[in-house]
Amino acid sequence: MSGQWIDSTRALFVVAVAIMASPVQAQNSDARAIQTGQMTPVGAAPATGTPDAARNRSPNSSNASPPATTHIRNASPRAGGPPGPDVPVVSEPSQGRPIFVKPGDTFIFIMRVSEKVSGDVGFFLVHGREPAVRVPLKPTTPPSFSEDYCTLVLQLPDETLPGLYDMEVRTASGNYSSRRSVRVVDQFKNRFRFVHLSDMNVGDLTAPEFDDMLPREINLLAPEFIVATGDFTEWARARDDAASWPRVLKYFEQFDAPVYMLCGEHDHEASFMRYVANKPIGTIDYGEYHGLLLLDHPGNPIEQDYGQIQWIEADLKKNRQRRFNFICTNSDELGLLDVWRETGDLARMVSDYKVRLILAGGASDWDLREFSAKLSGLGGLHFVRTHESSTSLRDRATGVSHYRVIDVDGDRLAYTYPSDDSIENLQHSIPAGRLRAFYDGPNDGSATRLVVTVQNALNQSFKDARLWLRVAKVGRQRPVVAPGVLVKAVDLDGYWACEVSVDLPDKGAVRVMAASEPGELPPPVPIEAELIGPRDWNFTAQTTSFGLSYYQANAPVTLRLTNRSGGRQTVWPVVRLNGQQLGLNPRSCPRLPLTLEGGKAVDLPLVLQARRVSPGMHELQVYFLEDPLCRLQKFEIQMGTGQGVAGLMDSVE
Repeated sequence: MSGQWIDSTRALFVVAVAIMASPVQAQNSDARAIQTGQMTPVGAAPATGTPDAARNRSPNSSNASPPATTHIRNASPRAGGPPGPDVPVVSEPSQGRPIFVKPGDTFIFIMRVSEKVSGDVGFFLVHGREPAVRVPLKPTTPPSFSEDYCTLVLQLPDETLPGLYDMEVRTASGNYSSRRSVRVVDQFKNRFRFVHLSDMNVGDLTAPEFDDMLPREINLLAPEFIVATGDFTEWARARDDAASWPRVLKYFEQFDAPVYMLCGEHDHEASFMRYVANKPIGTIDYGEYHGLLLLDHPGNPIEQDYGQIQWIEADLKKNRQRRFNFICTNSDELGLLDVWRETGDLARMVSDYKVRLILAGGASDWDLREFSAKLSGLGGLHFVRTHESSTSLRDRATGVSHYRVIDVDGDRLAYTYPSDDSIENLQHSIPAGRLRAFYDGPNDGSATRLVVTVQNALNQSFKDARLWLRVAKVGRQRPVVAPGVLVKAVDLDGYWACEVSVDLPDKGAVRVMAASEPGELPPPVPIEAELIGPRDWNFTAQTTSFGLSYYQANAPVTLRLTNRSGGRQTVWPVVRLNGQQLGLNPRSCPRLPLTLEGGKAVDLPLVLQARRVSPGMHELQVYFLEDPLCRLQKFEIQMGTGQGVAGLMDSVE
């Protein structure tokens, strides 16, 4: 099916190129042109086809400088008629096919025209978090038409604030938006994270609703983008429910990152191009990294879609210069590898095309066995399948929503969560519900200070998590934050919107304050912590006389506290590791709090006992109760045990 669609679209590309080869010829041959500097009514005689029939105009294909608003005449009588009340006006960029742009860039814009979208039309970006931030876009080409679609090239101002935006069309009859469809970045990174959301099957009795914990958690991690590989609903295809898509899109509006959406086996495919994207296939372009979004599920297996295979290979050939390419698919059966194995040298094709990752949906994390034979000899290719991203109980799903964080560092990938709750050998993803933010007041800019405590109960630390905090303005003073880094402060009417970067320790918490004036921030406790001794701690199982199981390491480790101030300080230190509080040797520290004279130091031997040990790298966290923000001083520790993982879990309560 999609092969026929792609072939017809390719033919329409040829027609479009012929029609739009010369803007001057277009102006002379029909009434579709807008004269430079004027808002001349736009006539009919559209080119034949879909939105793609007009999208090949280069951003530099015309020297015309149309005004900030463009005059759009009613759709041609030959057009398909006005869209339904819930059909998006904006076709591209769309919520399911967002784009990345930099300030000053141009991009292709396509919208549906109808009686409600005509006359003087303005184009804006509206900030996803702060709707008061509205960025006017400048059309750089006259509009061109293909049936009931209009195509323009729009340009961002050079001063556009980085962030995620809605694309908005403003007309006399109302405003029409494509939510969360444009991500403005000041630069592309080679070290970043993105997130995979797998099957959801909402509508199943065990998954009546989408899980709102996912956007709350994932927004804290600030991924560059999200890939959602389809099967959002359970019965939409079976019950021919086109109205399911607005509900799906409404849910994804909660994410503060662009979401690339695939159509799955259970989704309503017939209306995907009406609501989600103008094509069932697509691409992700993020700097040096390129992804392909496939239409590959049991109802449309890639092995039987010759047109799509041709498109995949042509696209990969064009993108060989990328750092690497990756493929996103609803199906986990690796049918594309079967095709390449039959038609040529599979290993060579994967290598030549720089395919490093295949990302697939499913009900459970990959067990490293299914379809593994298809990956034989492909050492540089990563196959990733993620557990259900909802509470749906299907196959081996647990009923707890999961998501996967994929860390990219140049050519390297990391994507397996170091789970300490499972004895199965799986490609673990992250269970939802263990990353939360607690605010001490409303985050609406009404107060001059705001404190948020971010709890990370996961067995993994995260660098550069992000918070969006609002504090009331006081004069011309810029806001301040502690701890963390103030990435940017947006000056809005009556308040500051602050983006704050913080590092989240594993199985710990961070407390952050944003304030309108520096004097509102409590000063840090002037005590410096130093860890003396080995950083590799090997724990062995122990049992008390009354049957309590615990673990103990015999490494000689001392915490040295030095008073860097000139005066006396009384402090109560707290030491945490792997979610547990470590004790101080009572012989050296019989009582807390401690009193330290100015410039003096004290050595406190640690008692390395824990009820639970999670082998791997962890952060020892030291803070003082006298600090209202509990600022952390952290030290990396390698925890190990003489037992295997199964034995470890069996002996833990």
